[in-house]
Amino acid sequence: MKVSVFGTGYVGVVSLACLLRDGHDVVGVDPVSSKIDDLSQGKTPIQEPQVAELISAGHAAGRLRATTDPAVGIGGAEMLWLCVGTPSRQDGGIDLDSLTGAIQEIGRSLRGLKTRPLVIVRSTVLPGTTENKLVPVLESASGLSVGRDIQIVYHPEFLREGSAVNDFDDPPKIVVGELIPGAADRLLDLYQNYQAPRFRLKLAEAELIKYCDNLFHAVKITFANEIGALAKELGIDARIVADVFCADRKLNISPRYLRPGFAFGGSCLPKDLRAILRRSAEISVEMPMLHSVLNSNRSQIERLVDRIVTLGPQQVGLVGLAFKSMTDDMRESPYVTVAKRLIGEGMSLKIYDQGIQPERLIGSNKISVQNALGHLETWLVSTLDELTSCELILVNHPSVTADQIHTWLDGNITVVDLVGITDVDRDRGTYEGIAW
Repeated sequence: MKVSVFGTGYVGVVSLACLLRDGHDVVGVDPVSSKIDDLSQGKTPIQEPQVAELISAGHAAGRLRATTDPAVGIGGAEMLWLCVGTPSRQDGGIDLDSLTGAIQEIGRSLRGLKTRPLVIVRSTVLPGTTENKLVPVLESASGLSVGRDIQIVYHPEFLREGSAVNDFDDPPKIVVGELIPGAADRLLDLYQNYQAPRFRLKLAEAELIKYCDNLFHAVKITFANEIGALAKELGIDARIVADVFCADRKLNISPRYLRPGFAFGGSCLPKDLRAILRRSAEISVEMPMLHSVLNSNRSQIERLVDRIVTLGPQQVGLVGLAFKSMTDDMRESPYVTVAKRLIGEGMSLKIYDQGIQPERLIGSNKISVQNALGHLETWLVSTLDELTSCELILVNHPSVTADQIHTWLDGNITVVDLVGITDVDRDRGTYEGIAW
Protein backbone atom coordinates (compact mmCIF):
# COMPACT_ATOMS: atom_id res chain seq x y z
CA MET A 1 0.00 0.00 0.00
CA LYS A 2 1.16 3.58 -0.66
CA VAL A 3 1.02 5.71 2.47
CA SER A 4 2.00 9.33 3.03
CA VAL A 5 2.81 10.39 6.59
CA PHE A 6 2.30 14.10 7.27
CA GLY A 7 4.42 15.21 10.21
CA THR A 8 7.74 13.51 10.91
CA GLY A 9 7.97 14.07 14.61
CA TYR A 10 7.89 11.28 17.15
CA VAL A 11 4.58 9.62 16.19
CA GLY A 12 5.03 10.21 12.48
CA VAL A 13 8.53 8.74 12.26
CA VAL A 14 7.71 5.68 14.35
CA SER A 15 4.59 5.05 12.25
CA LEU A 16 6.57 5.59 9.05
CA ALA A 17 9.29 3.17 10.16
CA CYS A 18 6.83 0.43 11.09
CA LEU A 19 4.86 0.85 7.88
CA LEU A 20 8.11 0.46 5.93
CA ARG A 21 8.92 -2.66 7.89
CA ASP A 22 5.50 -4.07 6.98
CA GLY A 23 6.31 -3.67 3.27
CA HIS A 24 4.43 -0.49 2.42
CA ASP A 25 5.71 2.33 0.20
CA VAL A 26 5.92 5.41 2.41
CA VAL A 27 6.41 9.12 1.80
CA GLY A 28 7.33 11.38 4.70
CA VAL A 29 5.99 14.93 4.40
CA ASP A 30 7.16 17.77 6.62
CA PRO A 31 7.91 21.50 6.16
CA VAL A 32 11.15 21.14 8.15
CA SER A 33 13.84 20.50 5.54
CA SER A 34 16.36 19.00 7.99
CA LYS A 35 13.94 16.17 8.81
CA ILE A 36 13.31 15.54 5.13
CA ASP A 37 17.05 15.53 4.43
CA ASP A 38 17.54 12.84 7.09
CA LEU A 39 14.75 10.65 5.76
CA SER A 40 15.90 11.09 2.16
CA GLN A 41 19.25 9.62 3.21
CA GLY A 42 17.67 6.77 5.13
CA LYS A 43 18.35 8.36 8.50
CA THR A 44 15.99 8.95 11.40
CA PRO A 45 15.29 12.48 12.66
CA ILE A 46 14.44 11.14 16.14
CA GLN A 47 16.08 8.78 18.59
CA GLU A 48 14.02 5.72 19.42
CA PRO A 49 15.02 2.04 19.71
CA GLN A 50 14.75 0.08 16.40
CA VAL A 51 13.60 3.08 14.34
CA ALA A 52 16.97 3.82 12.69
CA GLU A 53 17.32 0.24 11.50
CA LEU A 54 13.79 0.10 10.11
CA ILE A 55 14.17 3.38 8.22
CA SER A 56 17.55 2.37 6.83
CA ALA A 57 16.17 -0.94 5.60
CA GLY A 58 13.12 0.70 4.03
CA HIS A 59 15.30 3.27 2.28
CA ALA A 60 17.65 0.59 0.99
CA ALA A 61 14.64 -1.30 -0.41
CA GLY A 62 13.58 1.81 -2.34
CA ARG A 63 10.27 2.17 -0.50
CA LEU A 64 10.98 5.44 1.36
CA ARG A 65 10.71 8.93 -0.06
CA ALA A 66 10.51 12.28 1.71
CA THR A 67 9.41 15.76 0.64
CA THR A 68 8.51 19.20 1.93
CA ASP A 69 5.85 19.54 -0.79
CA PRO A 70 2.40 18.24 0.29
CA ALA A 71 1.27 17.92 -3.33
CA VAL A 72 4.18 15.59 -4.09
CA GLY A 73 3.43 13.61 -0.95
CA ILE A 74 -0.19 13.10 -1.90
CA GLY A 75 0.44 11.99 -5.46
CA GLY A 76 -0.43 8.31 -5.80
CA ALA A 77 -1.08 7.84 -2.07
CA GLU A 78 -3.87 5.55 -0.94
CA MET A 79 -3.72 6.81 2.66
CA LEU A 80 -2.64 10.04 4.30
CA TRP A 81 -1.60 9.69 7.93
CA LEU A 82 -1.68 13.03 9.74
CA CYS A 83 0.74 12.89 12.67
CA VAL A 84 1.07 16.65 13.08
CA GLY A 85 1.75 18.05 16.55
CA THR A 86 -1.00 19.72 18.58
CA PRO A 87 0.96 21.50 21.34
CA SER A 88 -0.51 23.36 24.30
CA ARG A 89 -1.41 27.02 24.08
CA GLN A 90 -0.74 29.35 26.99
CA ASP A 91 -4.37 29.03 28.12
CA GLY A 92 -4.12 25.22 28.27
CA GLY A 93 -6.01 24.60 25.05
CA ILE A 94 -4.40 22.88 22.07
CA ASP A 95 -2.90 24.66 19.09
CA LEU A 96 -4.49 23.31 15.92
CA ASP A 97 -2.73 25.67 13.51
CA SER A 98 -0.26 23.12 12.14
CA LEU A 99 -2.91 20.42 11.82
CA THR A 100 -5.47 22.63 10.09
CA GLY A 101 -2.70 23.98 7.90
CA ALA A 102 -1.83 20.44 6.81
CA ILE A 103 -5.51 19.70 6.15
CA GLN A 104 -5.75 22.82 3.99
CA GLU A 105 -2.67 21.84 2.01
CA ILE A 106 -4.10 18.36 1.47
CA GLY A 107 -7.44 19.79 0.38
CA ARG A 108 -5.88 22.18 -2.13
CA SER A 109 -3.73 19.38 -3.56
CA LEU A 110 -6.73 17.09 -3.93
CA ARG A 111 -8.54 19.58 -6.19
CA GLY A 112 -6.34 18.62 -9.10
CA LEU A 113 -6.29 14.87 -8.46
CA LYS A 114 -8.65 12.08 -9.40
CA THR A 115 -7.44 9.82 -6.59
CA ARG A 116 -9.24 9.94 -3.25
CA PRO A 117 -6.88 8.78 -0.48
CA LEU A 118 -8.25 7.95 2.92
CA VAL A 119 -7.42 10.80 5.32
CA ILE A 120 -6.36 9.46 8.73
CA VAL A 121 -5.92 11.81 11.69
CA ARG A 122 -3.54 10.47 14.35
CA SER A 123 -2.86 13.79 16.10
CA THR A 124 -4.29 14.11 19.59
CA VAL A 125 -7.34 16.39 19.36
CA LEU A 126 -10.25 17.18 21.65
CA PRO A 127 -13.59 15.42 21.08
CA GLY A 128 -15.50 17.03 18.23
CA THR A 129 -12.41 18.45 16.52
CA THR A 130 -12.31 16.16 13.50
CA GLU A 131 -15.99 16.50 12.64
CA ASN A 132 -16.53 20.14 13.55
CA LYS A 133 -13.19 21.72 12.61
CA LEU A 134 -11.13 19.49 10.34
CA VAL A 135 -13.92 18.25 8.09
CA PRO A 136 -15.11 21.78 7.19
CA VAL A 137 -11.51 22.84 6.45
CA LEU A 138 -10.96 19.81 4.20
CA GLU A 139 -14.24 20.33 2.36
CA SER A 140 -13.63 24.04 1.85
CA ALA A 141 -10.09 23.55 0.57
CA SER A 142 -10.83 20.57 -1.67
CA GLY A 143 -14.33 21.26 -2.91
CA LEU A 144 -15.14 17.67 -2.00
CA SER A 145 -17.82 16.34 0.32
CA VAL A 146 -16.56 14.23 3.21
CA GLY A 147 -18.56 11.03 3.40
CA ARG A 148 -19.46 11.13 -0.27
CA ASP A 149 -16.35 12.07 -2.26
CA ILE A 150 -13.67 11.39 0.32
CA GLN A 151 -13.42 9.74 3.74
CA ILE A 152 -11.74 10.90 6.95
CA VAL A 153 -11.22 8.79 10.06
CA TYR A 154 -9.67 9.34 13.47
CA HIS A 155 -7.06 6.79 14.54
CA PRO A 156 -5.43 7.50 17.93
CA GLU A 157 -1.96 6.22 18.70
CA PHE A 158 -0.84 4.53 21.91
CA LEU A 159 2.93 4.76 21.63
CA ARG A 160 5.30 5.23 24.56
CA GLU A 161 8.71 6.74 24.08
CA GLY A 162 11.39 4.12 24.55
CA SER A 163 9.10 1.26 23.50
CA ALA A 164 7.22 2.81 20.59
CA VAL A 165 8.03 0.16 17.96
CA ASN A 166 6.99 -2.62 20.31
CA ASP A 167 3.81 -0.68 21.10
CA PHE A 168 3.07 -0.28 17.38
CA ASP A 169 3.63 -4.01 16.84
CA ASP A 170 1.64 -5.16 19.87
CA PRO A 171 -0.98 -2.46 20.53
CA PRO A 172 -3.40 -2.77 23.46
CA LYS A 173 -6.20 -1.95 21.02
CA ILE A 174 -6.79 -0.63 17.52
CA VAL A 175 -9.30 2.21 17.56
CA VAL A 176 -10.88 3.95 14.59
CA GLY A 177 -13.44 6.73 14.62
CA GLU A 178 -15.69 6.97 11.58
CA LEU A 179 -18.05 9.64 10.31
CA ILE A 180 -19.51 7.14 7.86
CA PRO A 181 -19.72 3.42 8.84
CA GLY A 182 -17.14 1.47 6.88
CA ALA A 183 -14.89 4.48 6.22
CA ALA A 184 -11.99 2.81 8.02
CA ASP A 185 -12.12 -0.47 6.10
CA ARG A 186 -8.90 0.23 4.18
CA LEU A 187 -7.09 1.23 7.34
CA LEU A 188 -8.14 -1.90 9.22
CA ASP A 189 -7.02 -4.04 6.26
CA LEU A 190 -3.54 -2.66 6.88
CA TYR A 191 -3.68 -4.21 10.38
CA GLN A 192 -4.91 -7.63 9.25
CA ASN A 193 -1.85 -9.42 10.70
CA TYR A 194 -1.92 -7.53 14.02
CA GLN A 195 -3.31 -9.26 17.07
CA ALA A 196 -5.31 -6.68 19.00
CA PRO A 197 -8.98 -5.98 19.71
CA ARG A 198 -10.52 -3.62 17.15
CA PHE A 199 -13.03 -0.91 17.96
CA ARG A 200 -15.09 1.07 15.45
CA LEU A 201 -16.45 4.20 17.10
CA LYS A 202 -17.87 7.58 16.24
CA LEU A 203 -15.26 10.26 15.65
CA ALA A 204 -15.73 12.04 18.99
CA GLU A 205 -15.71 8.75 20.90
CA ALA A 206 -12.36 7.77 19.38
CA GLU A 207 -10.95 11.22 20.12
CA LEU A 208 -11.98 10.95 23.78
CA ILE A 209 -10.42 7.47 24.10
CA LYS A 210 -6.95 8.99 23.67
CA TYR A 211 -7.56 11.53 26.43
CA CYS A 212 -9.20 8.91 28.64
CA ASP A 213 -6.07 6.76 28.45
CA ASN A 214 -3.64 9.58 29.17
CA LEU A 215 -5.71 11.07 31.99
CA PHE A 216 -5.94 7.69 33.68
CA HIS A 217 -2.20 7.18 33.37
CA ALA A 218 -1.70 10.56 35.05
CA VAL A 219 -4.16 9.61 37.80
CA LYS A 220 -2.42 6.27 38.42
CA ILE A 221 1.01 7.89 38.69
CA THR A 222 -0.31 10.57 41.04
CA PHE A 223 -2.15 8.03 43.18
CA ALA A 224 0.96 5.88 43.53
CA ASN A 225 3.09 8.90 44.42
CA GLU A 226 0.65 10.22 47.02
CA ILE A 227 0.50 6.79 48.70
CA GLY A 228 4.29 6.64 48.44
CA ALA A 229 4.68 9.98 50.22
CA LEU A 230 2.32 8.88 53.01
CA ALA A 231 4.02 5.49 53.37
CA LYS A 232 7.49 7.07 53.54
CA GLU A 233 6.42 9.38 56.36
CA LEU A 234 4.87 6.44 58.23
CA GLY A 235 8.03 4.37 57.88
CA ILE A 236 6.49 1.93 55.40
CA ASP A 237 8.11 0.71 52.18
CA ALA A 238 5.54 1.73 49.54
CA ARG A 239 7.06 -0.67 47.01
CA ILE A 240 5.96 -3.64 49.11
CA VAL A 241 2.46 -2.18 49.46
CA ALA A 242 2.34 -1.57 45.70
CA ASP A 243 3.37 -5.16 44.93
CA VAL A 244 0.46 -6.51 46.95
CA PHE A 245 -1.95 -3.87 45.65
CA CYS A 246 -1.06 -4.66 42.02
CA ALA A 247 -1.32 -8.41 42.60
CA ASP A 248 -5.09 -7.98 42.98
CA ARG A 249 -6.34 -8.36 39.40
CA LYS A 250 -9.98 -8.88 40.43
CA LEU A 251 -10.69 -5.45 41.90
CA ASN A 252 -7.61 -3.20 41.77
CA ILE A 253 -5.96 -3.74 38.37
CA SER A 254 -9.16 -4.57 36.51
CA PRO A 255 -12.23 -3.00 34.85
CA ARG A 256 -13.95 -2.87 38.25
CA TYR A 257 -15.07 0.61 39.29
CA LEU A 258 -14.13 2.09 35.91
CA ARG A 259 -17.59 2.21 34.34
CA PRO A 260 -19.30 5.61 34.48
CA GLY A 261 -22.15 5.74 36.95
CA PHE A 262 -23.13 7.55 40.11
CA ALA A 263 -21.35 8.64 43.28
CA PHE A 264 -19.82 6.13 45.66
CA GLY A 265 -21.03 5.66 49.23
CA GLY A 266 -21.41 3.03 51.91
CA SER A 267 -19.65 2.39 55.18
CA CYS A 268 -16.10 2.01 53.80
CA LEU A 269 -14.99 4.30 51.00
CA PRO A 270 -16.02 7.72 52.40
CA LYS A 271 -14.92 6.81 55.93
CA ASP A 272 -11.54 5.45 54.85
CA LEU A 273 -10.82 8.43 52.63
CA ARG A 274 -11.54 10.81 55.49
CA ALA A 275 -9.36 8.80 57.87
CA ILE A 276 -6.34 8.77 55.55
CA LEU A 277 -6.71 12.46 54.75
CA ARG A 278 -6.90 13.25 58.46
CA ARG A 279 -3.80 11.18 59.18
CA SER A 280 -1.88 12.74 56.29
CA ALA A 281 -2.74 16.21 57.62
CA GLU A 282 -1.47 15.24 61.07
CA ILE A 283 1.94 14.30 59.65
CA SER A 284 1.99 17.17 57.13
CA VAL A 285 1.83 15.04 53.98
CA GLU A 286 -0.11 16.74 51.20
CA MET A 287 -2.40 14.45 49.18
CA PRO A 288 -4.16 16.90 46.85
CA MET A 289 -5.59 14.37 44.42
CA LEU A 290 -7.10 12.14 47.10
CA HIS A 291 -8.29 15.27 48.93
CA SER A 292 -10.30 16.25 45.87
CA VAL A 293 -12.02 12.86 45.55
CA LEU A 294 -14.72 13.56 48.12
CA ASN A 295 -15.41 16.95 46.55
CA SER A 296 -15.74 15.33 43.15
CA ASN A 297 -18.08 12.72 44.61
CA ARG A 298 -20.29 15.46 46.05
CA SER A 299 -20.34 17.15 42.66
CA GLN A 300 -21.82 14.00 41.12
CA ILE A 301 -24.74 14.28 43.51
CA GLU A 302 -25.16 18.01 42.89
CA ARG A 303 -25.28 17.53 39.12
CA LEU A 304 -27.99 14.89 39.41
CA VAL A 305 -30.13 16.93 41.80
CA ASP A 306 -29.77 20.01 39.59
CA ARG A 307 -30.85 17.96 36.57
CA ILE A 308 -33.94 16.63 38.33
CA VAL A 309 -34.88 20.10 39.56
CA THR A 310 -34.53 21.38 35.99
CA LEU A 311 -36.89 18.64 34.75
CA GLY A 312 -39.38 19.81 37.40
CA PRO A 313 -41.29 16.66 38.47
CA GLN A 314 -43.66 16.81 41.41
CA GLN A 315 -43.35 13.13 42.25
CA VAL A 316 -40.15 11.09 41.82
CA GLY A 317 -39.73 7.34 42.01
CA LEU A 318 -36.47 5.75 43.15
CA VAL A 319 -35.47 2.20 42.29
CA GLY A 320 -32.98 1.54 45.07
CA LEU A 321 -32.02 3.44 48.21
CA ALA A 322 -29.22 1.33 49.72
CA PHE A 323 -25.73 2.29 48.57
CA LYS A 324 -25.77 -0.74 46.26
CA SER A 325 -28.19 -3.49 45.33
CA MET A 326 -28.64 -6.76 47.23
CA THR A 327 -28.04 -5.05 50.57
CA ASP A 328 -29.97 -2.90 53.02
CA ASP A 329 -26.95 -0.78 54.00
CA MET A 330 -27.90 2.88 53.68
CA ARG A 331 -24.95 4.34 55.56
CA GLU A 332 -23.64 7.25 53.49
CA SER A 333 -25.68 6.06 50.52
CA PRO A 334 -25.64 8.76 47.83
CA TYR A 335 -29.24 7.83 47.00
CA VAL A 336 -30.32 8.72 50.54
CA THR A 337 -28.63 12.09 50.04
CA VAL A 338 -30.45 12.57 46.73
CA ALA A 339 -33.77 11.61 48.31
CA LYS A 340 -33.25 14.09 51.13
CA ARG A 341 -32.37 16.86 48.69
CA LEU A 342 -35.42 16.17 46.53
CA ILE A 343 -37.71 16.24 49.55
CA GLY A 344 -36.12 19.58 50.43
CA GLU A 345 -37.00 20.79 46.94
CA GLY A 346 -40.66 20.06 47.67
CA MET A 347 -40.96 16.83 45.71
CA SER A 348 -42.83 13.78 46.89
CA LEU A 349 -41.11 10.39 46.65
CA LYS A 350 -41.92 6.75 46.11
CA ILE A 351 -39.01 4.40 46.84
CA TYR A 352 -38.78 0.76 45.83
CA ASP A 353 -35.90 -1.27 47.28
CA GLN A 354 -36.43 -5.00 47.52
CA GLY A 355 -33.59 -5.39 50.03
CA ILE A 356 -34.90 -2.99 52.66
CA GLN A 357 -37.23 -4.13 55.43
CA PRO A 358 -37.69 -1.18 57.83
CA GLU A 359 -38.57 -3.40 60.79
CA ARG A 360 -35.22 -5.21 60.48
CA LEU A 361 -32.99 -2.13 60.37
CA ILE A 362 -30.65 -1.76 63.33
CA GLY A 363 -27.80 0.32 64.69
CA SER A 364 -26.10 3.09 62.73
CA ASN A 365 -27.82 1.97 59.53
CA LYS A 366 -31.24 2.69 61.04
CA ILE A 367 -30.12 5.90 62.72
CA SER A 368 -28.52 7.33 59.57
CA VAL A 369 -31.59 6.86 57.38
CA GLN A 370 -33.93 8.13 60.10
CA ASN A 371 -31.86 11.27 60.48
CA ALA A 372 -31.98 11.86 56.73
CA LEU A 373 -35.51 10.84 55.79
CA GLY A 374 -37.49 10.52 59.02
CA HIS A 375 -39.95 7.63 58.89
CA LEU A 376 -38.74 5.55 55.96
CA GLU A 377 -42.08 3.76 55.73
CA THR A 378 -43.60 7.02 54.50
CA TRP A 379 -41.69 6.75 51.24
CA LEU A 380 -41.33 3.00 50.62
CA VAL A 381 -43.54 1.06 48.21
CA SER A 382 -43.65 -2.70 47.86
CA THR A 383 -43.88 -3.10 44.06
CA LEU A 384 -42.46 -1.44 40.95
CA ASP A 385 -46.00 -0.96 39.66
CA GLU A 386 -46.55 1.66 42.35
CA LEU A 387 -43.98 3.89 40.67
CA THR A 388 -46.15 4.40 37.59
CA SER A 389 -47.80 7.45 39.15
CA CYS A 390 -44.43 9.25 39.24
CA GLU A 391 -43.41 11.75 36.58
CA LEU A 392 -39.75 10.79 36.84
CA ILE A 393 -38.07 7.56 37.92
CA LEU A 394 -34.45 7.27 39.02
CA VAL A 395 -32.97 3.83 38.40
CA ASN A 396 -30.29 3.48 41.08
CA HIS A 397 -30.03 -0.32 41.17
CA PRO A 398 -29.84 -2.82 38.28
CA SER A 399 -33.00 -4.52 39.52
CA VAL A 400 -35.30 -3.59 36.65
CA THR A 401 -35.45 -4.84 33.07
CA ALA A 402 -35.31 -2.96 29.80
CA ASP A 403 -38.95 -3.97 29.21
CA GLN A 404 -39.95 -2.31 32.47
CA ILE A 405 -38.15 0.88 31.49
CA HIS A 406 -39.79 0.83 28.04
CA THR A 407 -43.19 0.49 29.74
CA TRP A 408 -42.47 3.57 31.84
CA LEU A 409 -41.29 5.48 28.79
CA ASP A 410 -44.44 4.49 26.90
CA GLY A 411 -46.39 5.98 29.80
CA ASN A 412 -44.59 9.31 29.27
CA ILE A 413 -42.51 8.90 32.44
CA THR A 414 -39.00 10.35 32.37
CA VAL A 415 -36.42 7.70 33.28
CA VAL A 416 -32.97 8.69 34.49
CA ASP A 417 -30.73 5.60 34.49
CA LEU A 418 -27.71 5.70 36.81
CA VAL A 419 -26.54 2.13 36.22
CA GLY A 420 -26.91 1.45 32.49
CA ILE A 421 -29.64 -1.18 32.19
CA THR A 422 -28.79 -3.40 29.22
CA ASP A 423 -30.91 -3.52 26.05
CA VAL A 424 -32.64 -0.20 26.72
CA ASP A 425 -33.45 1.79 23.58
CA ARG A 426 -31.52 4.90 24.50
CA ASP A 427 -33.18 7.00 21.81
CA ARG A 428 -36.63 6.21 23.06
CA GLY A 429 -38.89 8.79 24.62
CA THR A 430 -37.70 10.57 27.72
CA TYR A 431 -34.87 8.21 28.66
CA GLU A 432 -31.49 9.55 29.69
CA GLY A 433 -28.43 8.11 31.40
CA ILE A 434 -26.17 9.67 33.97
CA ALA A 435 -23.25 9.67 31.51
CA TRP A 436 -24.86 8.77 28.18
